[in-house]
Amino acid sequence: QAVYDNVFTLLAEYGVRAVFAIPLDPPNNQISDERLASVKDWQKAAKQYGHELAAHGISHRSFLSLSAKELEQELHETKKILSATTIVYPGGAHNDNVVSAAKKQYIAGRTVLHGLENLPPKDPMRLHTINFTKRNFSVTRANTHAFRACIQNKWLIETYHIVDTKPSGLVHSTIISDLEAHLDFITSLPLRIGTIAEIL
Repeated sequence: QAVYDNVFTLLAEYGVRAVFAIPLDPPNNQISDERLASVKDWQKAAKQYGHELAAHGISHRSFLSLSAKELEQELHETKKILSATTIVYPGGAHNDNVVSAAKKQYIAGRTVLHGLENLPPKDPMRLHTINFTKRNFSVTRANTHAFRACIQNKWLIETYHIVDTKPSGLVHSTIISDLEAHLDFITSLPLRIGTIAEIL
């Protein structure tokens, strides 16, 4: 809910479109202690601001723990409901079987493997990212990654989880004022900023 309430308007101020990975029906305690915005709310806001909704499973369970039938359901239902063309593997969990199944329905899959990507990427179903959390995020560090991507002509996919107006005890959290400072920097660089589907 904090992301829904705060991040859409901030990105609009900078003219930045992003990817939001939305599980359809997660148990609250698997994501955070916070209230969750509804899927319909996400769909409406994404359409309004031009963002991409990526599939992220139904229940936010690891795809590695699912039977073949359950995996097929998680992949198919999220694609159908969100009209998603890309997927973010819950928890980054994937293997050859998961990738093979996902490739039948999506053009790309984002992992939590660390690093920058080439354009075009070597394997669009196993996209790397810089995964920011409370433990490793600072404006300077984020700006350094962006500058490196710029001068090396690489594709940087930044991943954030919970973005709120106040500090959180949750590991996967950043403060919106820090994200705003980072947006100030990256929008001043000669970078193309877009969604995964757009870049591909």
